Amino acid sequence: MRVSERCHHVLITTEPDDTLLDAAGRMHYYQIGALPVYEQHRLVGIVTERDLVAALTEGADPATTIVAEYMTEGPVTAAPDDDLAAAARRMAELGVRHLPVVEGHQLVGMLSMRDLVAEQEQAEPAASG
Repeated sequence: MRVSERCHHVLITTEPDDTLLDAAGRMHYYQIGALPVYEQHRLVGIVTERDLVAALTEGADPATTIVAEYMTEGPVTAAPDDDLAAAARRMAELGVRHLPVVEGHQLVGMLSMRDLVAEQEQAEPAASG
């Protein structure tokens, strides 16, 4: 199975100069754990729930602190045609729960651990039956 078959293609993004409060609000509203950070039509980073927790722990004011201060720049990505199992291994090795899916220089999706768990749950009944 390919990454493109499991990743989410509806993209909710943020920008480096958005506040952490704005980013957290988007994550909460859409029930997602990470946002690709986009600047001038290109992926420049990713901000995750872990980043938000780190900011709060360090005493950052989410209403005034910008995403650029806590995002991970140049995140590891997957391609739509990558093998899903290989992408899952890469995520486990890196200790990350989200991979932006990029084709060329275009962001086309997000792969999350939730997507991988859903795939596993769908595969289990087929394996036992």
